[in-house]
Amino acid sequence: MVVAFQETVEAYRTSTDTEGDHDVLETLEGLILNHIPQSIAEIVSMLAVIIPSVELGGRGDGADVAALEHIQAYLKRLE
Repeated sequence: MVVAFQETVEAYRTSTDTEGDHDVLETLEGLILNHIPQSIAEIVSMLAVIIPSVELGGRGDGADVAALEHIQAYLKRLE
């Protein structure tokens, strides 16, 4: 469901962390990080979420690391 993933990414990009949106942002971020990429474009979108998380020290639940593993698996299939 590439369309659903892109919609999730767009919703994440346009959301703000104000007035109760934190739970929405967490949900959207979780959906993005748990996604198995199907294209380079999806990887780029995932990295846009992962990099800021890693810069802040990473997520306590390890979802950012799992997302990087999904990306690595996709890239290995390209070999």
